[in-house]
Amino acid sequence: MKKVSVGIVIFLLLTVFLVFLTYGNCEAGKILYVGGTETENYTSIQAAVNDASEGDTIFVFSGIYNESIVVNKSINLIGEDKNRTILDINESEYCAILIQAQGVNISGLTIQNCTIGIYVVGYENVSQNNTIMNNNITNNFGGIYLSNFSINNLISGNIITKNIGEGIHLFGSVNNKINGNIITENGGFGIVLWESSQYNFISENTILNNLKGIALRRWSNNNIISENNITRNRNSGIYLTYSFKNNISKNNIENNTLGIYLGDSSKNTISANYLIGNRYGIYLYDSSNNTIYSDNIFTDNNEDIWDGSRTFKTPGLELLLVVCAILFVLFLKRNGKTF
Repeated sequence: MKKVSVGIVIFLLLTVFLVFLTYGNCEAGKILYVGGTETENYTSIQAAVNDASEGDTIFVFSGIYNESIVVNKSINLIGEDKNRTILDINESEYCAILIQAQGVNISGLTIQNCTIGIYVVGYENVSQNNTIMNNNITNNFGGIYLSNFSINNLISGNIITKNIGEGIHLFGSVNNKINGNIITENGGFGIVLWESSQYNFISENTILNNLKGIALRRWSNNNIISENNITRNRNSGIYLTYSFKNNISKNNIENNTLGIYLGDSSKNTISANYLIGNRYGIYLYDSSNNTIYSDNIFTDNNEDIWDGSRTFKTPGLELLLVVCAILFVLFLKRNGKTF
């Protein structure tokens, strides 16, 4: 293995220690090196993953790596420099990193040009306690995807930008923390929670210039959305449909078309948000029994709170008479009657 300087060893130890403090996932193990100048180092990240044991750290030197990776054991995968340690697979594979284990830590990488940057596979309770931290994820179809039964994962400090679809996508995932990411210029949602994604905590993210900022859809209940900066998204800043008992508080929601949109959603709490320069600050559509506290601050919105609920009216007597008359005339003509 490559003999490395004291500085790199200290960097590795500090990185592993900080990740361990943050989420406590992997036990300390040996370090495997990928790239660099030493001939004994691995040339493939996947080869290093295959040879690693639970708790090992794989340190990837700066360079461009044209491979997709399957991680099926609890390891740390750390890039030397997130701007220069690049996974680029030219859209030839479904995802750049597929996580099929628990206690995996991914940090210090640029991930680009694939369908999904990082895909956490949730089944049989395996995708728990993973950390995805301090990466650049750009120019993919989707950024980070947590599939169903992904539990207690941390997504923090990443730059997720210019992906065709969503920046971060949770599907049926519970008790995850999405914190301190910069999510910009994605073609779909910045962050979207689907299909009973519950008890997740979304905080302190910058969500800018996406189609929609944060979306909760189809029974994504009991989530906390707090202290995010949600600005200049083309549709909604925060968008809820068929989602209940969520807490939306202390967000800066500025210059979106709809600041907060609630559709067919109830029992949500909206408090202490700054709603500035939106077309509608809060837009309610068939959504009742939500609590909107007076400590929300509205400034320069076209309309602060708008109830756009659908209304259904039964046909009036005049309309019924007209319909009956038309039917009667058609009946007479069909039977050869004339006037």
